[in-house]
Amino acid sequence: MAVAAVPMVVGVFRPGMNYYHKAKVADMVYGRAHQPFVRRQLVPVMVRGGAALMPAAMRGQLEERFAKSELVKRLGWDAEYAGEFVAAIILMYGAMLGFLLVLRLFLVQFFELSGIKSHGVALATGLLLPATFCGVLYIYDFSQLLLFTTGALLMGQRRWGLFYPVFILGCLNKETTILLPVVFALYHGWRTLRWENLRHFLGQMALGLAMALMLSWLFQGNPGGAAEWHLERNLHLSLSGLGWARLIILIVVVALCLVRILKAPVFLRRGWLATMPILLVATLFLGYIDELRDYYEALPFAVGLILLTLGAKLKGTDESLSSSAITASN
Repeated sequence: MAVAAVPMVVGVFRPGMNYYHKAKVADMVYGRAHQPFVRRQLVPVMVRGGAALMPAAMRGQLEERFAKSELVKRLGWDAEYAGEFVAAIILMYGAMLGFLLVLRLFLVQFFELSGIKSHGVALATGLLLPATFCGVLYIYDFSQLLLFTTGALLMGQRRWGLFYPVFILGCLNKETTILLPVVFALYHGWRTLRWENLRHFLGQMALGLAMALMLSWLFQGNPGGAAEWHLERNLHLSLSGLGWARLIILIVVVALCLVRILKAPVFLRRGWLATMPILLVATLFLGYIDELRDYYEALPFAVGLILLTLGAKLKGTDESLSSSAITASN
């Protein structure tokens, strides 16, 4: 549990979660933020609900403490939204803890990892995660890691009754959840055209697009557009020292993933190929190329491929995934 607090604490202090004027916490929570950030509504809705349920006396005490705190002032947190900040932190911490637990379940499907080793991999991921931060920590970042990894786990096990609620929540959280049906299609290849698979692929795409259109319609009056364009900045590579360090990390991670990718289980290999190239191209145009949090959807697959490169032993050659992996890991 302490390791889950590391990225939370680091992110809160640097780069911070309330500095970007287009996506301040209160504006996200109450639907005033710029597009496309305001369309990422899952955590804001939960924060708004949590703050509304908070007793008035408790909220008043929090606001008073926030108003007197020099640390809160340095962090740029508004005292009048103390309840919202506390609710957001609790949800973000819970999402990070959940992600580390689900990542462990995801990996033990493929590798012979003892309890100590599987926990070690999850802990190492949590400790290294702050290297992905750049600019701002958004309140939906950790929930995206949790939901996308959970969706990939359930998809591989064909546990559709659980998958679709997670997928819907993921689409409410961030539009890049639409990469899950891309993972599904690339994993199955030509077998996607079989009706049993085709109906799932088309269903996921329809749900994802419907959610995106609904959120776009709801917030069409907000400032901003469908995306932010940063191609010129990325082509000029006007990076700081930390920016260059993050870019080197990205290159090293991609190289480690490619070393033994042909020997990787099909789901890991095709999952990474269905996410990382798309995210790289999208980030070149729409994000900061060195902002590693933009590649979170590829993270569970990347961790598996890096484990394989470092010598982790595969469970076997059978590419089918089953719920027995969860039972065994428990």
